[in-house]
Amino acid sequence: MSIALPPSLHGFFDHCNNRDWASVTRCFTDDAHVYDEKQNIDGHEAIEKWISHAVGSTDAIHEMINATPVSADAPAAASLATMTAGKISVTARVSGNFKGSPVTLGYLFTLQNGKISGLEIE
Repeated sequence: MSIALPPSLHGFFDHCNNRDWASVTRCFTDDAHVYDEKQNIDGHEAIEKWISHAVGSTDAIHEMINATPVSADAPAAASLATMTAGKISVTARVSGNFKGSPVTLGYLFTLQNGKISGLEIE
């Protein structure tokens, strides 16, 4: 399924699937915050270390299922790709070498100036 997302979100998933950790990191603001598995990850260096371990060590592949804006004044889903600020919820099927694979995960992205400033993985 092809879902139109802002370039930084689209890049996040594509670069993860292609194991390009430096490019994943460039999708984030310099002071970005990630919350995953009860861990707080802050800044580019920590995010690159986290994503290379979380995805790389499990050979995880992400397949986007759905994406929706989170606020009442957000654009319709058809124009998600043009968002540069606000929150977008993405559901993805993640498969790899880990117990319980595949799983469906929720990603709550916060955008600021077209980049990811926050990410919570549920």
